[in-house]
Amino acid sequence: MIPSCFDVLLVLVLPILVASFTPSPTHHLISLPQPTPTKRQLTHRHIFGSSKKQQPSDERTYPESKPATYDLLPSTPFEFGPTGIVRPLLLQTQLQNRPLQVVYNAQKDGWDARAFHKKVDGKGASVVLAKVRGQWIGGYNPRGWASLGGSRPSIASFLFYQKFFSWQKLRVSRTGGMACGRDEFDQGIYFGSDALVIPLNRQSPRNVASRLGYFFECGPEGRSTLLPVKGQDSKLDELYVISGVYEKDEDIPNSGGVTDLGLY
Repeated sequence: MIPSCFDVLLVLVLPILVASFTPSPTHHLISLPQPTPTKRQLTHRHIFGSSKKQQPSDERTYPESKPATYDLLPSTPFEFGPTGIVRPLLLQTQLQNRPLQVVYNAQKDGWDARAFHKKVDGKGASVVLAKVRGQWIGGYNPRGWASLGGSRPSIASFLFYQKFFSWQKLRVSRTGGMACGRDEFDQGIYFGSDALVIPLNRQSPRNVASRLGYFFECGPEGRSTLLPVKGQDSKLDELYVISGVYEKDEDIPNSGGVTDLGLY
């Protein structure tokens, strides 16, 4: 049978039509514009409508939710007096990068518990610096004081003592955690119930006692006290409390009541 002209034409044209509808490797898909991701903005919500300027959340809670580091600041700005003495100890604390000020000087403000609280309450995280027989000792209280009664716990609290040209820090022990053991308006300084106690009472205003091991660790030297002489209390030569400097409208963490979680 001889094919007709139509059959010959169909055989020749059909492959061309099929190829025209088949996508080739050189064809490009049309790309639709992708939506631009928006950066999530953190919003500070105030339970009681506070208009105070808040610090970024990471600065407020980190690293105060962790135990203190034994390390010291590798380099510090040149500072005089008590603020310069304690600055190296403040690595990974709320006060590491903040300007410091002496808020209580016992020689000037009085060796008295009420005078002490008048100066330190509401100042937030603070450092106690005391000199005993020519040696500096003290402690870091991330919770500060507020004269609200009870204790103010914090896992980030630590004690310290002078060691030649350096410092030794003592962390909170597993059985303790009271950065401020007593926050009464007529009581002095208590780290734990006995780790570092400066009652500032009228009978013996310069008395200081220290018993390590329960609320704060004994350290690499196995010390039983922060004081130069074991087994007995001592008298203070000097006593200071150093706190951060905040702007007028800036929120001060832990300046009032605190929870019992001890996070920062």
